[in-house]
Amino acid sequence: MAMQDTRAGLTRFLDHSVGQQVELEILGRFILKGTLAAYDDARVNLTDVVLEANEQAVAFPCYTLDVKHISNYSPNRFVFPYNLAFRKITPVNGFDISSPDNAGQNNYAWSMAELGDYIYVGTARNIPYSILSSGLFGNIPLPAALVPQAVDNTGEIWRYKKDGTAGWQQVYKAPIASSNIGFRYMITYNNALYAGAITPASPELLLLKSIDGETWTPLVSDIQGYATRAIVVHQGRLYMGALPLTGVAEAQLFTTTDPELGWEKVNLAGNADSNPQGNIDLLLSCNEQLYVATALPTGFELWRTNNTLPQVNDWKLVVDKGAGDARNEHPSSLAVFNGHIYIGTAIEAAILSISPDAPLVAPKGFDVIRVAPDDSWELIVGGIPVSPTEPVTGTRGLPLSGYPSGFGDLTNGYCWQIQAFDDKLYLGTWSWNNLIPQIISVIPDVVESLLPANTADSITQFLRLIFSAYLIKALYIIGYRSLGCDLWESNDGILWLPVSLNGLGNPYNYGVSNLFAASDQKLYLGTANPFQGCEVWVKNAQ
Repeated sequence: MAMQDTRAGLTRFLDHSVGQQVELEILGRFILKGTLAAYDDARVNLTDVVLEANEQAVAFPCYTLDVKHISNYSPNRFVFPYNLAFRKITPVNGFDISSPDNAGQNNYAWSMAELGDYIYVGTARNIPYSILSSGLFGNIPLPAALVPQAVDNTGEIWRYKKDGTAGWQQVYKAPIASSNIGFRYMITYNNALYAGAITPASPELLLLKSIDGETWTPLVSDIQGYATRAIVVHQGRLYMGALPLTGVAEAQLFTTTDPELGWEKVNLAGNADSNPQGNIDLLLSCNEQLYVATALPTGFELWRTNNTLPQVNDWKLVVDKGAGDARNEHPSSLAVFNGHIYIGTAIEAAILSISPDAPLVAPKGFDVIRVAPDDSWELIVGGIPVSPTEPVTGTRGLPLSGYPSGFGDLTNGYCWQIQAFDDKLYLGTWSWNNLIPQIISVIPDVVESLLPANTADSITQFLRLIFSAYLIKALYIIGYRSLGCDLWESNDGILWLPVSLNGLGNPYNYGVSNLFAASDQKLYLGTANPFQGCEVWVKNAQ
């Protein structure tokens, strides 16, 4: 039978196929197999579903698709043209058309916000280069692909007119003396834009303010913190968490109605079982309560206020001990979708623990946890815990999605972003799989450093022939369909489908570092790409 696309023909096909095994083809790459259970004018329901992608198979109890999205069909198969619908709006990676070297050093689209007609992006500069050259992992040779021609670690802010009539414009460049290597969080408040910087050489937290997006004023602060990655508007006030550079410190929460006039520290110094503990990684205002997500060596915690405003000894612990796995140290993303709070987890740089006793740990994929309005929580994505714990707030069960940690990919180290948009929930990962070819490239240098000088030359020459630039390039070509970060979406927060498994077609994009739902009904996506510079993509609401 030839492919059909008429509604009447589809109805007859569905009527005769109820109870039969059918297949759903998505983008020509993913196949859902299941039993056609029921259908109506709007939806088709499958049961006992198996998703096959990248030679992996994951089982689901059921799957529902919209009839209007079926473009054509043949015996036992629907074709579902699952439209990526994201388009790239950065003609040059890293924004800077005039200087490719400078553009490449804008590794991350680390923060996003809007002011007036523009979207603003705060960048992070040379992150893997800075980490590896710091000696944190020992004397590891630097892969050439991560080394800029002229190192410039000063953070930048760029903007783009939302209607597309004006291209990318640099509106701020940090002075060298500031030690500002990027902007980790941005927020609009009372018609002004605030950008929180990360300053590894200065323990005084730095915020910038702009009312027009062009002139930026540093705000003097005596807050002891190297960065913030959490600022939120709650009950008309700004709340902000301050972070140490490394390790774990006491929870630091501040509030103000005008950052220019200073910040007031929120008292969290009461009983440990009634106040947030650990690094404040994330903040959320939901249901007239303030939620605080903290990082701890024993696993992340989620707290909320009992009342509208925070008060000492008046907090409730909602999720503790990493939701059953102590390796879930960081809460890396928070979102509200269909009345539930979703939390994605991470381990810093895949292997860095904030525990002073065990700073290096084995990698694991991220987990996703869902919190109901009654404060009960469930595991959405996650597997057998690497470091099992016994939470007092709930019990770690089987993942409702059927997916183990990292969607079954060990290299998906962060659930970096979760964002609700257009009645869907989007999830972006950070994956270290595209660093593997770069690690391979420095094997000759590592061997040379370990061998005696009289034997090193011949062996390393041989290794350089094998692990050449041609091999590295070939690995990226071979791995085109699977290297790079993932982007997934869900209609209900439980059943997930991949939008992209290869960095949105660029395997050098190793992270979705931002998902920002703007007021113009568009979802902006920023990537982390330490090889070429970051990208920004946009998707319109349907």
